[in-house]
Amino acid sequence: MSKIKCRYCKADIIYNSISDFPTFPFCSERCQLMDFGLWLNEEHGIEEPLRNDIIDGEQGISHR
Repeated sequence: MSKIKCRYCKADIIYNSISDFPTFPFCSERCQLMDFGLWLNEEHGIEEPLRNDIIDGEQGISHR
C-alpha cells in the first residue's frame, strides 16, 4: 500500500495501484475539477518560461 496527500484538499489517499484510482493524484472527481478550474482561471501556472534548449529537444515541434 502507498499513501499520498490529495493535491487539492490534502486528504490522505491510500492505494494499492494507481490504475485502481481514476482520479489520482486527487481524492475525488470534485478535487480534480476544482484544481482544473484553478488552471482555467489562471490561478495556477508555469512560473518559468520554457528554455529554447528544452524546446529544441522536443520531437515533432516546428518553429516558425
